[in-house]
Amino acid sequence: MDLTRLEKSGKFSELASWMHTYHSVRGVPLVVLYVCCGTLQLPWAFQVWRGKGTPSPAQLALNLLRTVPQELLAGKRRPRLHADGGFERADFIQGVLARGLDIVIDVRCTRRLPDGRQVRDLMVRGSLVQPKGLHQTMYISWVWLYRDKEPEQRFVMSNLNLGGVDLARLGKRRWRIEAFFKTIKGRFGLERFAQHSQ
Repeated sequence: MDLTRLEKSGKFSELASWMHTYHSVRGVPLVVLYVCCGTLQLPWAFQVWRGKGTPSPAQLALNLLRTVPQELLAGKRRPRLHADGGFERADFIQGVLARGLDIVIDVRCTRRLPDGRQVRDLMVRGSLVQPKGLHQTMYISWVWLYRDKEPEQRFVMSNLNLGGVDLARLGKRRWRIEAFFKTIKGRFGLERFAQHSQ
């Protein structure tokens, strides 16, 4: 699950209710459910986030999960949802777990723990904690990304007890969807697609 933006510049009167600035990018924000089943990977469904005062991206994401047929969720292997930190709200995490799915989700390094510490204060990968606002305990690990000159530490949280290293490895799998977005925007021009109407 991810939130991406179709960046737009200029005036698009028929898209006015869809155009918003989110994380300093102006355009049409989309919540996208991307399904990986074995080697099959495809965008399943999306919804447009219409801005403040409307259902949040997390609420839209839960709506998208309801579009997945139960047959796909009832296989031999328990399905797992990967999401970025924009979806780390308690109601979203609890909604995913209530549907019988495991969750692996990016988490802000500043997320508070009940004892006042932050996630970034954890010293052991795979630590079992109960983040503030959640009713269940979760395991937290981290990965280092080397995209620029300075390495960037990213944290991942899950209800799965996999050990710190395996949880970090599993957390990296969410970035498959980023490759999809990069491809459709770069190679297929979706970033520059000049649609004017809904």
